[in-house]
Amino acid sequence: MRPLYSPVLRLAPEIWAGLALLGFVGFSAFEEGSLLWPGVCAALAGLLAVYGFGGPRNTHAKPSGVLAPVDGRVAFRRECHDPYLGREAIRIGIAIKPWANYLFRSPVEGEVSSIPGSHRRVSRIQTDEGDEIVLVVSKGKLFGGRPVWVPIGERVGQGKRCGVRRAALWMDVYLPANARVEVQMSQDVKSGETLLATLLRKN
Repeated sequence: MRPLYSPVLRLAPEIWAGLALLGFVGFSAFEEGSLLWPGVCAALAGLLAVYGFGGPRNTHAKPSGVLAPVDGRVAFRRECHDPYLGREAIRIGIAIKPWANYLFRSPVEGEVSSIPGSHRRVSRIQTDEGDEIVLVVSKGKLFGGRPVWVPIGERVGQGKRCGVRRAALWMDVYLPANARVEVQMSQDVKSGETLLATLLRKN
């Protein structure tokens, strides 16, 4: 089965479901002799298609880099205690733009792993070097999904499509405490392109 984050003609399959519904409603209204509602449905379908379009990104491999997983703006960067992995960490908060790209992209290459006892809004990726990145949707709704829809135990490539954001409004990215942050406050970031941080190797 094709996962929901994998686009068909660059649109997530669940967006196609919405387009099909609008097409059915518009066609039914047209059959009843209405011209207003078909036009409204066509306009809504156009907006939905723009919202769900997952076009290509200019992603360049950055083996030690952490890319932005969403389109948005950096709201804060702070040292903190990571409540999910019980470690000291750096937390970068990203306010997601209302019309941001619908598809999440993986910040690093690695294996998707679980966090025992965590809720569905949390995902964890472990790199081949052992660094762990935690993604948390702390505002908005994923409607039962996780930020990373790739199954637990499978690998995901850096900058590759890995999930759908639905109504997510905010994402927190937890990094190892020794990472070097590469973004500034209030900086706009683009999923799969903007370098958030560099993972520094431990001596």
